[in-house]
Amino acid sequence: MFWNVFYQDAAHAIQSANFVEIVFADDLNAFEKYGSKGTNADILKDVDSCQDMLHSWGRANQVTFDATKESKHILSRSNPYGDPFSLLGIQFDCKLLMTDTVLDLARTCRWKLKAILRTKMFNTGEQLVLLYKAQLLSFIEYQTAAIYHACRSALDMLDHVQEKLLEAAGMSDVEALNNCGLAPLTCRRDMALLSLIHRSVLGRGPPHFAEFFQPDVQARENPRSKHRLQLQEHTGGHWSDFAFPNSRPADYVSNSLLGLVSVCNRLPAEIVEAPGCVSSFQSALQIFLAAKANAGCLDWRQTFSPRVPWYRHPGRAHGDRGSCMGTSPWLQKTDV
Repeated sequence: MFWNVFYQDAAHAIQSANFVEIVFADDLNAFEKYGSKGTNADILKDVDSCQDMLHSWGRANQVTFDATKESKHILSRSNPYGDPFSLLGIQFDCKLLMTDTVLDLARTCRWKLKAILRTKMFNTGEQLVLLYKAQLLSFIEYQTAAIYHACRSALDMLDHVQEKLLEAAGMSDVEALNNCGLAPLTCRRDMALLSLIHRSVLGRGPPHFAEFFQPDVQARENPRSKHRLQLQEHTGGHWSDFAFPNSRPADYVSNSLLGLVSVCNRLPAEIVEAPGCVSSFQSALQIFLAAKANAGCLDWRQTFSPRVPWYRHPGRAHGDRGSCMGTSPWLQKTDV
């Protein structure tokens, strides 16, 4: 506590340079937003000025910053600067493509999975799945929010880890979902971030998420809306986004957490409006997913995916123009 009080006014040096500080224990990060017309030279000049002010504060307060842990980065789809950097154990590239991060994660998970599969002769298929859920699944999923928008080919490499497990356990995806409560990783990513959105809508999440999930008042008053918690969908983008291959807003916005807002708006009311906690919401999503899988829907793994156009979304009900999810008469319980 004493260190936090002593270290608190370091933020003043950063704020005086018109940057925003983020402090976690003794780790200090500073950032500022720039328009697309800003040059890297001008941005780095401002970064150096901010760094000098912070070092001046350090000299006055007998605080020394470790030069080996200081780095400068410009995050940009078109003109990034700097090497990949680590935050909370996750590696970020300056384009935020996250492809290398996903591939590194998949490589690490493969040898961890081999260790689990060495016990195959001593365990049943369900026991192997339980070992996987206890020892490896949390390691995979703690990076979900950071890698969610990565390209499909990289995520397929990660999804193959669980497919290899189920192959060794002698189970199909549907059997694992029904018997072990283990949905495919692509579905688990969708459901995890839908729950993050739902938590923010309920006012139980970190307050800074609220700016991304604003209520759509007009849609909420529309009787044709799926439920009463409609949110504003993110469809905008800067004109320059279209100038770079595979960088259109339709690609990197709709494939991200922001694209999931459209999915959330089309969920059945009995899932979104049901009383309960976020855990109950996740359980309802999994029940919905299991119903699609057991009904023989070929694309059930994409039931909550924002990467599929609405006109051919696997959850879209026949004749339903405003929804990709349709109705769910099988979901009657509120205590899931």
